[in-house]
Amino acid sequence: MKIWHESKKEFVETPKDVSNFIDEIVEVCKKYKLSISHEDEHGSFIIGKYFEDDITWFKNASIK
Repeated sequence: MKIWHESKKEFVETPKDVSNFIDEIVEVCKKYKLSISHEDEHGSFIIGKYFEDDITWFKNASIK
């Protein structure tokens, strides 16, 4: 699986620690039936009811 690398401005193979981190956060979301999403106006995050689209968005994160 590849992930966008902000500094390199290209897709790279997802580092194992990043992949593990994302997987563990998704498991926590499922456990508590909550999701992390992005609030566009103030650049912060929103914690809300579990929503699969939010999980998909989270899994498409970029790295620096």
